[in-house]
Amino acid sequence: MGGAQTDAVTVGTVAVNSIRAFLFDLDGTLVDSVPDLTTAVNQLRSAWRFEPVSEERVRCWIGDGAHRLVERALSSTTGGLLTDAELEQAYTLFVDYYHRSICDRSTVYPGVLELLENLSSRGYFLGVVTNKPRQFAELLLARLNLSGHFDVLVAGDDLPCMKPHPAMLVHACETLGILTGQAVFVGDSGTDVAAARAARMPVLLAGWGYDPTAGEGDVMPDVILRDARDVVLWVSPGIDR
Repeated sequence: MGGAQTDAVTVGTVAVNSIRAFLFDLDGTLVDSVPDLTTAVNQLRSAWRFEPVSEERVRCWIGDGAHRLVERALSSTTGGLLTDAELEQAYTLFVDYYHRSICDRSTVYPGVLELLENLSSRGYFLGVVTNKPRQFAELLLARLNLSGHFDVLVAGDDLPCMKPHPAMLVHACETLGILTGQAVFVGDSGTDVAAARAARMPVLLAGWGYDPTAGEGDVMPDVILRDARDVVLWVSPGIDR
């Protein structure tokens, strides 16, 4: 794979012919992992003798890494009165539960496989930048037969800082040997938009994802996508937008 060339098309301040890579968030962008995360969360809550919660509730807790998901899953009932030791013990339980169910009901979003194949055929580098811990990200990508599509994976425990800090996106670009302005980030949350903006990288918002308010803040994406096919429209000159 390598640096694709297209005719010049500008969206906002972004020259499409300068783009060499597309980086993607994982949960809520490439994959709907909420059903299996909810299973693990409710197993954890059961171990604490808490009532189960809905997938809709868990969807709102996703995006800042597994430790924060565990903290939210318990503090929503305890009111935040948990010690560091209790949270670490809970995280250890969650890791075990999630490993067992990580790909029971998780699915790739419609159009994603076709999108990845299309972008790859045009010569773009592809990568995943996720706050999900590496052990889970690698396993989920492998189980869903997505691993072979990507040139780089930067996971939530690879660096000292996670999104919305720009370090993960910068690291992905350095690994690919490109500038941040030569990559586009596709994510579904305000965290993703903020990270891309901090990295001075164009950002496309996956409107099908988990954060319904991501396109409403002070920091805005370049484009809000309706579905995965819109990414191809964005990079294809001469198509009516």
